[in-house]
Amino acid sequence: MGVSGCGRDGEAPVDVVLVGDRAAALSTDGSGDAAGAALAAATREGLVDFDAEGRITPGLAESWIVTDDGLSYIFRLREMRDADGAPINARIIRRMLLAAMEQQAKTALGLDLRAVEAVYARTGRVIEIRLKTPFPEFLNLLAGPELSMQIGRRNPHVLVLDTDSSGEPFLLAPAGLEPADNPYAAVEPLEMRILPPREAVEFFQSGRASVLLNGNVDGLPFVRMGGLLRGTIRLDPVSGLFGLVVTRRDSGFLSDADNREAIAMAIDRDALIAPFNIGGWVPTTRLVPAGLPDSASAPQERWQGMSVAERQEVARRRVSGWTAPGEQIPGLTIALPPGRGGDLLFARLRNDFAAIGLTLIRAANPAKADLRMVDEVAHVRMARWYLNRFHCGVSGAACSAEGDILVEQALAEPDPTVRTALMAQAEALIVAENGFIPFGTPIRFSLVRGSVEGFAVNGLGVHPLSQLALNPT
Repeated sequence: MGVSGCGRDGEAPVDVVLVGDRAAALSTDGSGDAAGAALAAATREGLVDFDAEGRITPGLAESWIVTDDGLSYIFRLREMRDADGAPINARIIRRMLLAAMEQQAKTALGLDLRAVEAVYARTGRVIEIRLKTPFPEFLNLLAGPELSMQIGRRNPHVLVLDTDSSGEPFLLAPAGLEPADNPYAAVEPLEMRILPPREAVEFFQSGRASVLLNGNVDGLPFVRMGGLLRGTIRLDPVSGLFGLVVTRRDSGFLSDADNREAIAMAIDRDALIAPFNIGGWVPTTRLVPAGLPDSASAPQERWQGMSVAERQEVARRRVSGWTAPGEQIPGLTIALPPGRGGDLLFARLRNDFAAIGLTLIRAANPAKADLRMVDEVAHVRMARWYLNRFHCGVSGAACSAEGDILVEQALAEPDPTVRTALMAQAEALIVAENGFIPFGTPIRFSLVRGSVEGFAVNGLGVHPLSQLALNPT
């Protein structure tokens, strides 16, 4: 196996502990949960997949080409048969892919996939995906677990999820195939646990697991306090969304975009993350990172040249100007992770809000909170990925319908100069709504013992379980 441990008895009995919600991960729609996405990626295949370093590798397609104009992706499928031995051809895979895309129609990923003009089955083993405009890193969308497919238990390129008598999940190689046809035939079961952040870190630190995956800001404080051997924690250099979504409001303090901006101005981002004691974290005041290929927005941060104290003074004046003398704005509720990481964030944010005259309250019902944390890794380095997450049709945040229209126009625009200009205008409108208050880059970590093979840090934060199951040689 690629995973072996060195626990208290010389060998860790459990290979992998995933941070997540076990019930959500094992549900039929568990791909929305981080642990569920890891299971889906291991038990199904996309046209292409990710390797341990976040690179695109063959999946159902054994090879592919991209036309010079960047508009056509042509895939040659490997030979496949279903459980009854019948051939699986391009028409079947096309139908399954379209069905998977349709399931995402009302999500931000569905907006990303509007770049697809058509999907064709050209021959028995060739599929063509035609795009409306070029989409660098389009293959990263296809490699995501949301577009993976289950072609039957005889698929030799995936693992099979099973459950032992204690109710804990583990992965097994598929049965019913000759060893010569099955790369997993000689693999021992990849035993796993799915636990909340604190329990997952403690499970690993006790020597009962070789790898911890899906670590985020809520579990990080327990790692810092755990006294782990140097080199065990691995931080992924990811990008994406980490901040607060401001829920749409028709009235009250948060109904005004300038007031929402006041909150964004008040936050001391460096102090916010200081309790987590991690190096290399990059704070930002931007929705879209600078330098993306479809963005022409200015590269500087917002409120350049202003100190935190100066920003908070501007914000304080806006808060005091919103109410009549003697009145007070009702406390704002916030939904944060329930663990130690969420506690640390709340303590810092409460201080920043108090500095401008606002009271912050931990939401009893996260679904009804005024503010909620978003923490999502970007698998596509394009401005449209960020803007689509705040589309009025899929986001509960304050949004810009006019900005959404411009993103749609950019998608259909053949002239790259005009397309980039449209995206810049859309970004400006969506940012001006201040429906998202960014903190900085998301935090993703793994805990890995030195003997483990098949693991690598990467900018996408993907760590396929299949790569841990196979012992690389």
